[in-house]
Amino acid sequence: MKGIGFKFLSATVLPGRFFVVLAIVCSVVALIFAGATHLEAQSPSKKNGAPAEKRIGDLEKDVLRLQRQADLFNLDAMPDNLVLCNQKVPIFREDNRERFERELFQLLENKGLLTIIIKRYYKYLPMMTEEITRAGVPSDLTYLAVTESYLNPRAVSKANAGGMWQFMKETGKLEGLVVNDVVDERYNMKKSTRSALGHLKKLNGQFNDWFLAMAAYNAGPGRIREAIENQFTRDFFDMYLPEETERYVFRILALKEIIANRERYGLSVDEKELYRPALISEVVIESNREFDSCILAKAMDVPYRTYRMNNLHLRKYDLPKGIYRVNVPAEKKDSFIKKMRSYNFIQCQ
Repeated sequence: MKGIGFKFLSATVLPGRFFVVLAIVCSVVALIFAGATHLEAQSPSKKNGAPAEKRIGDLEKDVLRLQRQADLFNLDAMPDNLVLCNQKVPIFREDNRERFERELFQLLENKGLLTIIIKRYYKYLPMMTEEITRAGVPSDLTYLAVTESYLNPRAVSKANAGGMWQFMKETGKLEGLVVNDVVDERYNMKKSTRSALGHLKKLNGQFNDWFLAMAAYNAGPGRIREAIENQFTRDFFDMYLPEETERYVFRILALKEIIANRERYGLSVDEKELYRPALISEVVIESNREFDSCILAKAMDVPYRTYRMNNLHLRKYDLPKGIYRVNVPAEKKDSFIKKMRSYNFIQCQ
């Protein structure tokens, strides 16, 4: 049954959305009247009150914020130009817009989570950008990590995929990660990022298409090759794939849109509220005997929890003899190496 359209705020909205928009606009009107009443009640000579210009400016910001929320229900205001990994998305197609909006609106229902994701994004962006530059791949691949784990380095899925990039054990090993009871490099932020980008680069080499590479990261390259052979297309947007995989790529798109244009979606995060960037350097050490991991935290001059959060891949208190990649706060790298060299059973490479 075709819905009845209401023309409101230069947008056509369906009945269910009409009442949401109406509520937001009523809030705008209430703010305006409240602000006007407040200004009239203030004496011009009041010394301790905020200047009238500042109060008006604050009121205008509130109105703009509420207007942005109202615009979320205006489908005419949705983005009409989406690009991911330098490839254009045919968002003008009705089916693609529906798939994109499904992910976008569901994400926007939890703005608290989105705020955390945005803060984490800028926390880990310098580290990921360094590895992206090294690998020579599109910077948009950072949004794949956002989709995989919400950038939680400790994330574990129901299928036991682990870390920020959600590697399965076997895939991680194939991509050069050490995975055993003592060391699990799926949880090493730098090493797993390096391996994930290398894996994606290989997938793009197979399919010559970043959308298919991302789909293969989720479903496996065999599933994508099967779809190509049986559906007579290499266009991701024309393929029939597992729903999880189809949603996966559109969720990456939606998260990129929200993070890149957060103000548009009512997510105002002040620069001073962002988390401190995770600036870490990798130091390779070799020990000829078992040692207590506490000496690593002491050499970094940080609490044990800080050491562990940067080195989630080192799973034991007592580490057997061997070679280890240790992530050290960048500003403490030189002093860490100097202190570690004071142990005659450890060498820094």
